[in-house]
Amino acid sequence: MNHYDSKNGWELTNPGWYETSIYEPNRVNGFKKHVEILAWIYKNIGKCERHCRWCHDGCDLRYKFRYERDFIWFRLTWG
Repeated sequence: MNHYDSKNGWELTNPGWYETSIYEPNRVNGFKKHVEILAWIYKNIGKCERHCRWCHDGCDLRYKFRYERDFIWFRLTWG
């Protein structure tokens, strides 16, 4: 469910990439939403494992994108 360099931590994984987070106070809903978002990422962003990072941390869903176009598309879709 997480895709980032856990040895370096979230902050030091690909610094400078476009970053966004979604706060979901309900953990069950947050997990469901994270699964939906990952399905969207795999469907819509080419080579997503190379160009994106994600982290499900309880109530915080965090995402990083290498390219601004993917970041903007994500923000427009998921707010």
